[in-house]
Amino acid sequence: MLFAGDTVASVRGVTFGVFHVDRALALESMRRLAELDPSVLCCGHGAPVVTDTAALLRAAATAGEVPV
Repeated sequence: MLFAGDTVASVRGVTFGVFHVDRALALESMRRLAELDPSVLCCGHGAPVVTDTAALLRAAATAGEVPV
């Protein structure tokens, strides 16, 4: 079980949170959280994610990346 706070949101699927001062660092944190392979994800906003949690978290981290 992972408590991600505002790093991740689960309001409309699993998404990158919006309250970040340093977006690049926050995305790195999200990628590291995904590496933990959680079975349950509890976010600061939205319902707990209990199905395909790690895969959804990895996909959200990839989708949030900013091209350099």
